[in-house]
Amino acid sequence: MDEDIIAVFIPIIAIVMGIGLAMMKTYFKHKERMMGQMSEGQMAELEQMSRIADILDQRVNVLERILDDEVPEWRERRHDKTI
Repeated sequence: MDEDIIAVFIPIIAIVMGIGLAMMKTYFKHKERMMGQMSEGQMAELEQMSRIADILDQRVNVLERILDDEVPEWRERRHDKTI
């Protein structure tokens, strides 16, 4: 009985993995193509937005450290617990 189940599952797993790999390959090819189609202006804007996001992330981290020093329980007192 166990051999029959294994004989059925092996081809099913192989087919599912093959389809999954093909889907991943297609996804990454599409993503690569889309990146290749971006103009230099779009790439520069994307890099600028990435730098701004990094700066904002650093600022948030600094503010959180200040709050941790000044008001240690500020995280527990927040009403919004989404983070």
